[in-house]
Amino acid sequence: MRGLNEDAPPSSLSELKSMIASRQLEFPDQLERVVRCALVTPELIAFGSSNSVALACSVSPTTVVRLAGFLGFQNFRDLRTLFREHLRRRAARVSASGRSESRI
Repeated sequence: MRGLNEDAPPSSLSELKSMIASRQLEFPDQLERVVRCALVTPELIAFGSSNSVALACSVSPTTVVRLAGFLGFQNFRDLRTLFREHLRRRAARVSASGRSESRI
């Protein structure tokens, strides 16, 4: 099990995915369950509470909070911010591509 407790947390969801793909992170079973759910449905973390995320992932709320620390964040709120920023950037890209297509 290798986390980022003492390192800087990922600055984007893309960076987190890259770290997972390159095996820089190794998750215990319960944390992996939360990460898998979160990557499939980023809205879960972005707009949920630690309790609602825990319920959706069939883990305890403590596990969700522990994931934030494991990734190097100070708290769950900081982890949620990472996911919200990801969704904002994604929405901006979709919006921008929609505007450029409507001009054609």
